[in-house]
Amino acid sequence: MSELFLIHDTIDLVKPKFAVEALFALADEPLRYADLLRCITNTTQEIVHPSTVIDSLRKLQDSGLLQHSVDDRGHATYRLTPMGRDLVPLLGQVHAWGQAHRDILDG
Repeated sequence: MSELFLIHDTIDLVKPKFAVEALFALADEPLRYADLLRCITNTTQEIVHPSTVIDSLRKLQDSGLLQHSVDDRGHATYRLTPMGRDLVPLLGQVHAWGQAHRDILDG
């Protein structure tokens, strides 16, 4: 049996809308929800609906890529898990590949 399904499974982890933006935003440090939402809004040209972002964050949590915590004041904070941190450089390589082949991808 081919293990290529692992590639598909990995790609499926980042399919939720704004998942890649959230992972990159959290690459350097944990962020409160409002700051994370602002980062996502600043990196996309699309209209960002908070409910869509929350759904994506939940999927990333369920996948084991994000951790979510709430402090005493009710502020939600998101951080990458070790698995999420391992995925960010791979996404960076995919981004570099996309830039190198932008002329074909845009066509």
